[in-house]
Amino acid sequence: MTISSRYGQLGRIEQVLRHIHLNLDKPLAVASLARIGGWSRWQFNRVFSEQTGQSVGRYVRELRLSLAAEMLLFTEQRIIDIGLTCGFSSDISFTRSFKQHFGCPPAQYRRRGLPCLLTTPLCLDPAKLPDAAWRARVPAIRLDSKPAFSVSGRSDRIRGLFSSNPDFDTKVPALWASLIESERLPPEQPRFGVLDLSRGPESEFRYLAGVQTEIQDADTEIETLKVPAQNYVVISFQGPIQSLSEILKWFFAAWLPHAGCNAVYGYDLEVYPPDFDANAPEVAMEYWIPVTLNEPFIARHAPIG
Repeated sequence: MTISSRYGQLGRIEQVLRHIHLNLDKPLAVASLARIGGWSRWQFNRVFSEQTGQSVGRYVRELRLSLAAEMLLFTEQRIIDIGLTCGFSSDISFTRSFKQHFGCPPAQYRRRGLPCLLTTPLCLDPAKLPDAAWRARVPAIRLDSKPAFSVSGRSDRIRGLFSSNPDFDTKVPALWASLIESERLPPEQPRFGVLDLSRGPESEFRYLAGVQTEIQDADTEIETLKVPAQNYVVISFQGPIQSLSEILKWFFAAWLPHAGCNAVYGYDLEVYPPDFDANAPEVAMEYWIPVTLNEPFIARHAPIG
């Protein structure tokens, strides 16, 4: 597929997305959504899945649940009214779906007061896509939070993405390779790269490669860093690892300014699966950026009339 034809498909999917975002309280039949984009039902399901990495049914369901979760945090509406407003037919079906997705019932989620696992609306407007979008799927982005935890491993000083002379492309892989060779990475645990940006916009910062730990390691060659509790925007990246820097540049330039939240200087996180291989043609990982929430985000993009 040529770049121009893919952008044409993305533009048509974007029309469908705008309709979904404005009508989450109404029935959204796949056949009617397909007509908006000018496809048959079969073509629409295939193209939507190819370009977003998920089915349209899953996307609508997760966005409705995320809007409901946001309303629990930012409004005092009754739980039953929130469920009906977000397209659920009854309080029972809403509570069951909510608990299945978030791991707790709506009332407990409201009491906790943290924005966990919120799917954000997709934007496939070709004018707002990252330059490297034709090489990797548009990343899924969600709002989440994480309690304080510690990471133990090895660190180095690096110059990052926005430095005039970045060296993270060489230093970070070398740091991980050193840690793997030392056999200090438990094979079953996810791997964390922690970017210590807590001192603000400096040209260099500390990067710690390691795993989550409960206690301070007595090994003198292992360092431990405590990451405070924080709200995050999470980018679920899939594609060539070399494309990640382009995705992050796009995120800060085009996505974040319109998100209703602000990035803060703290501890960025790279989260990798236990079997992560930086030399693989494509990788799957998450990039967690600490933020403060200024206003409801999903409701701004998916207004309920």
